[in-house]
Amino acid sequence: MYKAALMVSPGEIKIEERQEPRLDPSEVLIKVKFAGVCGTDVALFSGEYKVPLPLVLGHEFSGEVIEVGNRVEKELIGKRVVGEINNTCLAYSNKNLCEFCERGLSNHCSRRTVVGIISYDGAFSELVRIPVGSVHVLPPEISDVEAVFVEPLAAAIQTFELTPVNKGDTVAVLGAGRLGTLISYVANSLGARVIAISRSKWKLERAKKFGASEVINSSLQNSVKKIMDITNRIGADIVVEATGTPEGLNLALELARPRGTIALKTTCGLISPSINFTKAVVDEIRIQGSRCGPFDKAIEMLKSGTIPVASLISNSYSLERVKDAIIAASTASKVLIEM
Repeated sequence: MYKAALMVSPGEIKIEERQEPRLDPSEVLIKVKFAGVCGTDVALFSGEYKVPLPLVLGHEFSGEVIEVGNRVEKELIGKRVVGEINNTCLAYSNKNLCEFCERGLSNHCSRRTVVGIISYDGAFSELVRIPVGSVHVLPPEISDVEAVFVEPLAAAIQTFELTPVNKGDTVAVLGAGRLGTLISYVANSLGARVIAISRSKWKLERAKKFGASEVINSSLQNSVKKIMDITNRIGADIVVEATGTPEGLNLALELARPRGTIALKTTCGLISPSINFTKAVVDEIRIQGSRCGPFDKAIEMLKSGTIPVASLISNSYSLERVKDAIIAASTASKVLIEM
């Protein structure tokens, strides 16, 4: 038997006892050590991001493999691991691949389920099962706590996998929350000039420590005017929209230079009431969404020890207090669930 935090409706979570799951031949069973609460979990909990319920949330986690399916090498048992969130044809080593997996677009697998988000229970639980193709073994340099950041760091890296940044480019990061902070770090590591924009003074101070060379407090300053002043009236080469607000895209359009790029990172289910398509067309602005990213690159970045992710953690809660943890995560820096 094990415990899991099941969301039965928006705002309602119950802790239930479950029988240990039966594994698919290509799956592994992981004893969860730590799980992180992210903006997607907050949006799911509030009902802003609507998905089929009931569901166990949680997709950022670290743990130890305790059992494997009969098509998985037993040497994996006892290994400290993290897991990707998309359960795809490739992750299950299916012989008959969907068209997206055939094209190398497995994150968009037409048969996929998504751990803790779409039709697949997640890591706010003592045990979680995932396909072996999603498993990444952790090196000793990365602690179990730090490993929780592999998934969001990979998402931050993916921003610039799809929107390449050149050394010296100006990258404006709209929103200095958990993900925005990691995006600032990645952009800086690629040689960009990073400008973080937020209404929060303490988040901007944190962004400075994670690579932002300049910050704009949008509650005190006009963000558009300030960006134009900084860039000699050109605008930012790349604007990363990570505010989680419906108004973010229109503001991003005002901040981007002609033929610049807006990288969208919000997956919280909010719909923008109006978009200035004329601005996008006249200035020939490219709009690029991105979400899940390369775990191998995130692991290497964390392994280097140069990114102080542990400093982002503000609170830790037990599994029985998952509801409190999610509520706290809406305003806190980074909240963990400790099993």
